[in-house]
Amino acid sequence: MGYTYGVSAVEEDLQPCLPFRWDEKGPSRWDEKGLERRLSFLAGRPVSISITSNSVSVLSMRRSSGGTFLRLHGVFLNAGQEVVSEIARFIKNGKKGERFPVLSRYIRENRRKIESSSARQARGRKEGLPPKTAGRFHDLRRAYDCINREYFGGELVCDIGWGRSQRRHAVKKRTLGSYCPPANEGGRGLIRINPVLDRKAVPSYYLRFVVYHEMLHARLGIALKNGRRSMHSPEFRRLERLFREYREAMAWESGRAGRP
Repeated sequence: MGYTYGVSAVEEDLQPCLPFRWDEKGPSRWDEKGLERRLSFLAGRPVSISITSNSVSVLSMRRSSGGTFLRLHGVFLNAGQEVVSEIARFIKNGKKGERFPVLSRYIRENRRKIESSSARQARGRKEGLPPKTAGRFHDLRRAYDCINREYFGGELVCDIGWGRSQRRHAVKKRTLGSYCPPANEGGRGLIRINPVLDRKAVPSYYLRFVVYHEMLHARLGIALKNGRRSMHSPEFRRLERLFREYREAMAWESGRAGRP
């Protein structure tokens, strides 16, 4: 049985491409083992934790006969006792029918750190080594450049590359693309495209639509509505429909629903 605690507004992010290394400046309140021992004590059961930079699911749990396994974002290494106590309650009771106001507030207050750490990891390649853009059947750089000229006047500046291949059973709902904003002012954002799209059966117009979708995220950023993040605002959806082959892309996507 598994439970996930995250922010639905970022469900389109791909998993980070490199192992997590928490490098937020300043001392952490916890180390991994210390937090693991504290959670085990509060939850009244053995808990194994793994620290990640996953901004999609900042806290997830899996129970099995071997014990309780918890994956949580590195930002929780600085969490106070109230937050840790709510995580322990999450471990004991799961998410269904429960409310976690302190935990939710902590995630909101640290959203920028969560996103910037994810962006750093996604761009954590060696200096001068760009992300891979040439696939077996599709070339992301060519698609990006064409879309940039046609829809953005050639003014959009960000990197693009294929993401890491995932095992078929690793995710319940396949994510096709992600955009990580720059970690620093003046930096470059990063678009990752799921390599599942690098297939002969995937039409080039559908690949271009996915790239265009992520480029819109890069152009528009994240809107706030009633204090909550809105990834797909009405303006975003309006611009999305301006894609020249929008109907064809939607029709192909609908026809492929539920297929691997």
